[in-house]
Amino acid sequence: MSRINHDWLRERKMYWWWVPDVTQLDEEAILEGVMNYGRWSDFLYLKKHWGVVEINKLYQYMTKIKKRVNLRPEKIALFNNYLAKYAH
Repeated sequence: MSRINHDWLRERKMYWWWVPDVTQLDEEAILEGVMNYGRWSDFLYLKKHWGVVEINKLYQYMTKIKKRVNLRPEKIALFNNYLAKYAH
């Protein structure tokens, strides 16, 4: 996955308010913050840079393999449907 622009992350610091330096976030934390708190345009930005297939791989890991899921139930429902349709 390509690195996300640090300015883009800093402009969205409110998604990761507890993190001192958002430029050190990994892809999982970025995706989780955008899915939980972001706008649709933020998700489309990630989709443009990472691709829907890579996002789906990370999402599947976050929701199916990890023991603790940090996404809200309504977000899981939304992205389950979206990624099932578009991530082939």
